[in-house]
Amino acid sequence: MIKLRIMRKRNSKGIINLYLNWPIILSIYLVIVWVIIYCVDNSIALLILPFLIIYVIVALYLMFIKYNNLNSSIMKLAESISNKQRIYFSKIDLPHAVLDLDGRILWANDRFLEVSKSVVVGKNIKDTFPDLNKGIVSNLTNEKIDLLTALGDKKYKVHLRMVDLNELGGEEVKRLYTGNAKVIMVYLYDETEYYMLKQESDNNKQVTGFIYIDNYYEVAENMEDSKASMLIAMVDRKLTRYISFNSGILKKLEKDKYFFVTTKKDIEDMMEDKFSILDQTKEIIGGDNIPLTLSIGVGYEGKSIESNHELARVAIDMALGRGGDQVVIKKGQETIYFGGKSASNTTNVRVRARVKATSFRETLDTKDKVLVMGHKYGDFDSFGASIGVYLMAKHLGKDVHIVINSLTKAVDEMRMKFAESNSYDHDMFMSGDEALAFADEETLLIIVDHNINKISDETRLFDKGLDLVVFDHHRISQNSVHDAILSYIDAGASSTCELVSEIMTYFDDRLRIRTLEADTMFAGIMIDTMNFTFQTSAKTFDAASFLRKKGADSDRVRKILRVDSNFEKTKNEVVSKAENYREGYAIAVLDNINSDIEESVAKAVIANELINIKDIKASFVITKEDDEYAVSSRSIDEVNVQVIMEKLGGGGHRSSAGATIEAQSFEDAVNLVKKVIDDYIEEDRK
Repeated sequence: MIKLRIMRKRNSKGIINLYLNWPIILSIYLVIVWVIIYCVDNSIALLILPFLIIYVIVALYLMFIKYNNLNSSIMKLAESISNKQRIYFSKIDLPHAVLDLDGRILWANDRFLEVSKSVVVGKNIKDTFPDLNKGIVSNLTNEKIDLLTALGDKKYKVHLRMVDLNELGGEEVKRLYTGNAKVIMVYLYDETEYYMLKQESDNNKQVTGFIYIDNYYEVAENMEDSKASMLIAMVDRKLTRYISFNSGILKKLEKDKYFFVTTKKDIEDMMEDKFSILDQTKEIIGGDNIPLTLSIGVGYEGKSIESNHELARVAIDMALGRGGDQVVIKKGQETIYFGGKSASNTTNVRVRARVKATSFRETLDTKDKVLVMGHKYGDFDSFGASIGVYLMAKHLGKDVHIVINSLTKAVDEMRMKFAESNSYDHDMFMSGDEALAFADEETLLIIVDHNINKISDETRLFDKGLDLVVFDHHRISQNSVHDAILSYIDAGASSTCELVSEIMTYFDDRLRIRTLEADTMFAGIMIDTMNFTFQTSAKTFDAASFLRKKGADSDRVRKILRVDSNFEKTKNEVVSKAENYREGYAIAVLDNINSDIEESVAKAVIANELINIKDIKASFVITKEDDEYAVSSRSIDEVNVQVIMEKLGGGGHRSSAGATIEAQSFEDAVNLVKKVIDDYIEEDRK
């Protein structure tokens, strides 16, 4: 190792001299030996002397006459080899260059100059390759770095490596290069073809989807069979043309259901087109002048074909649960929405309710214990629906309880009437802690008037892994529960009490409903429909009629729902101070409420009051609840407030929605609401 280090420190001239001077050194050694021999035996020394003289003369001849010629020839040979080596590296097909530590180009081979075109030796490489900024170059250590950069229509992998010239060239290099001995080697590898193939493979990934006609039976029920067949033929033709145009294959499953397969590139083209098939289908008018609407669910970017199929099924369920006339795309874990700005579809067909009633009874038969739970700060719709489900489970002899942690003041007064009556079990209502102790693997959990577990009255119950049933009238969102064994979600319904009343109609003719129970459910429908003026359908009045027959009285319910003078005064004050933002979006703030007035009730009532003002398209009322700010929103037909509230992490349905937001002050909360309104308006214009 020591000898190797010594050799590395010597230049080429010193090495040549070392070899050429060996004859002189040997001559000196031989003279010394001859003197020693002479001292011992002069006769032998005289005999050897002629040979010694000849050797010394030859050594001197080589040193003084042939040395310069030989040294010159060797240096010329070395220079020739060096030049050929330089030419070789210059002509090699791999583009490479040498940079200083600031990124300035010191040298580049012909291929590098040809590829980069604008590169000039002496200029900084970032002028041609912006991705190779000074920060990357200056922070380069002895480790290599690989980057991807583009130049024109080409993509290159850039390999950078720090090189110490001392280790490569020794003293000769140090003499030629007087700067810092460290430089950066840059190599370019053409990856264009690889990325083109990768992009092509990505574009051709399989995408699966389902298309359902939302209101086929409602549209076709009053039409002749021949006209209904023509109607479906028109839909088939439009869908086939649309999917075929986008390189897909369409397969009809049932009269109103289709399955299709296409590619990622084509589904992204449809997204760019905002799924124009939704509007094209509305041009088909059925019976009673009702336009046909579609729900489309798409799944892709899953781990397998089977995974994409499952994503598509989840997506179509979400589209239907959100009211139809829209597209829901499940792109892996991401959910994307298109459409959904028209009113939710309602239908008079009773088949679905009858099937759900049968399924619900069969589900109850599998469990001995049942828990029914509404959302936090339960209102009359949540409480009334819980009562209806409780009655059906109790009718089958189940050990059933209603989980309650929080209720609005008026609803709690109604709950006390049940608790004080001898007609009901003393443990009809349970706290969250009691429900947690009660629940086991034989318990069925039923949630009503919501489909997002984080707003349930006792969220810890979801950690028990109980079988789940959902009854709700709010649209499904990305945060909705998707693992229910039975789900009846109809965004076209006025209230959950309407849905539960409909189920009760087909559940059992012997089901007994008392006056107090009927009043509670009737109140839920009245509150959510603003006294039957909001989001009502024929089914709403059928449900109300069913409850009236069971003893519900509208006058008695109106007395329950009356408000005091303080509330009316506060409501009028807040309404008068509301801001009319963007000519039609009313924003009100409840920042100083009388302690006897419940914020959750007040904001809903005020939001309803604002929407009744002429030229107001949507209303938003903001209150503060603990450390968060809550927003309640309403609209009639021009604005989809659910889409707006989803941008704030909330949800609901088209004309009634809410959200809880994090803000530092009421001013911040108002600004957040204004921002999502602006985004909604801009998206609506596109």
